[in-house]
Amino acid sequence: MLVESHLYRPTKIEGNDKHPASQGGTDVHAQASILDMYDPDRSQNVIHLGNISSWGALVAELKGALNSQSAVKGAGIRVLSKSFSSPTLADQMQQFQKAFPEAKWHFYEPVNRDNVYEGARMAFGQPVETTYDFSKADVIVSLDADFLTGGFPGMTRYARDFAKRRDPDSEKMSRLYVIESTPSATGAKADHRLGVRAGEIEPCARALANFLHAGPTENVASTAWAYFFDPLVKDLESHHGASVVIAGDHQPPHIHAIAHALNQALGNVGKTVFYSDPVLASTASQNDSLKDLVSDMRAGKVDMLVILGGNPVYDAPADLGFGDALKNSNIPIRVHLSLYNDESAELCQWHVNEAHYLEAWCDTRAYDGTVSIVQPLIAPLYDGKTASELVALLAGQSAATAHDLVQNYWKTKHTGADFDSWWRKSLEQGWIDGTTSQPKQVSIKNTNFPASSAPNQQSGIELNFRRDPSIYDGQFANNAWLQELPKPLSKMTWDNPLLMSPTMADRLKIQSKDMVRIELNGKWAELPVWIQAGHPDNSVSVSLGYGRKRVGRVGNDVGFDTYQLRYSAMPWIATGVNVTKAAGTYVLASTQGYQTMDVGDEHRDVVRTATHEEYKKEANFNEEKLQENETLYPPYDYKSPSDSGAPHYAWGMAIDLNSCVGCNN
Repeated sequence: MLVESHLYRPTKIEGNDKHPASQGGTDVHAQASILDMYDPDRSQNVIHLGNISSWGALVAELKGALNSQSAVKGAGIRVLSKSFSSPTLADQMQQFQKAFPEAKWHFYEPVNRDNVYEGARMAFGQPVETTYDFSKADVIVSLDADFLTGGFPGMTRYARDFAKRRDPDSEKMSRLYVIESTPSATGAKADHRLGVRAGEIEPCARALANFLHAGPTENVASTAWAYFFDPLVKDLESHHGASVVIAGDHQPPHIHAIAHALNQALGNVGKTVFYSDPVLASTASQNDSLKDLVSDMRAGKVDMLVILGGNPVYDAPADLGFGDALKNSNIPIRVHLSLYNDESAELCQWHVNEAHYLEAWCDTRAYDGTVSIVQPLIAPLYDGKTASELVALLAGQSAATAHDLVQNYWKTKHTGADFDSWWRKSLEQGWIDGTTSQPKQVSIKNTNFPASSAPNQQSGIELNFRRDPSIYDGQFANNAWLQELPKPLSKMTWDNPLLMSPTMADRLKIQSKDMVRIELNGKWAELPVWIQAGHPDNSVSVSLGYGRKRVGRVGNDVGFDTYQLRYSAMPWIATGVNVTKAAGTYVLASTQGYQTMDVGDEHRDVVRTATHEEYKKEANFNEEKLQENETLYPPYDYKSPSDSGAPHYAWGMAIDLNSCVGCNN
């Protein structure tokens, strides 16, 4: 990214148009993150037992504790962090584990890539990163993947590549087939869309594999969907090596494995689909990692817990009881690093205010492996610390700065003669040359992928959890810009209602804004309903990230906490749900409804369509001829210069809806 600054203060974030991964694109979270830096509700001090303290006091306390842990090789130390791709921090993690071989480093964040990496293990026997070239894909099949928006890794590049192939004036346009369980911006762009329950994505994927002889043949999709699959299969068969099959992160691992098998059978690998080593520091199951940590906490094995970012007290699966374990385990030293004094900070003796990324030195890897060195635009407003600096403290380097840690790491990796020139060039251009991941040769080890244990019958109601398009997993809950940003399709702001189909709402005698009670595994919550056209029947969807209690004046008590219904065994798709109408209604703010507007008795088509061949033959295939209004004013020539010599302007705006993906940027 490139950040504009005025009077030494960052003011605007844009994409780096020369960066090989993004090519100048940014998403809504990057654009709005500048407000987080200036947020007056940000944590501004080191806190100890509820009182303002200092970094020096924390250094003094940890020094003695770390000396004691050295004698037992760090057996009582646990570190819990979010996923990260920073090469420097990954190296620090390895050095820390060498210094304290009995210590454990755990990973958890509620929106993770567990299913993606486990699906790769199922297909290839190893985790890999999968990237796509949509500019070369003639046919695209999405298995519940909102890859054009929604925080999907690489979405800014993918949206740009996708748009290149949607130009009707080009020789050949791509065709998009979407099978999805919740209406999405990607689904809205589809040429062919099939709305099904999330549990029915599996029989759809298996049917596709069966038709193409690419994988498991049992449990195929209903013949009721033949109208969708017949043209899809023919399209894929006639575009060998020029298609993409992509699965959504929230779909179970075997769906990803089937997608890998399909791409290999269709000859897409090495042409539109590429594999490489993972960019994240760890690809182990995060749910399993958090379970192990909670087990150790309850068993009294933890003497020091350091939480690097994240908010597990708020967003950990309900069945794990992380908050109760942290509160009742009597861990002597609990340290929490975060931008906010949040729900997790409340249960720790120490809270360290974190430096915003616009204030800090660090490095990071893009989805394609390209490394960028991040340089600050401003000195830390509140003397905040980075994750690298806190890990350095655990390693006995209390005086190390983030700048020195990053620069010293790359000094060990640089093989040229003039490091300073190389360093300045890397900072100036925004990435390090030669760091893009190299393609990796992998092959399908097995196509007999096990079926999901989750039922998909139509009789039960299914609950889908989704990352929120605006506030993501809740980390942006105090960002008013994002709270005010309308979500794709529903145009909802400031809330996370339960989405359901018109058919289901009619059956339950429910209207939009009615409150409903949703029950799952003995837990329940009450939420308002929003009737969403295009949503599958017998299925409801809800966004994560709302109902915060300790985030700030903007995000506190906004929306409804749905993490209390989320379980580790079914983090994205829950079955056995009961939905009943509750008392009362709730005011919801949607910026735009959907309806038709007729002028008098004249009916106008909502959308005028034609085939690509018809368009190529006659671009004005369905031009609407309007009768000119009678007027007393003489005609005005906009092309002639004015008396001052300046041209006249005829203002107007046109949006290419073939290219626009509704990214909200």
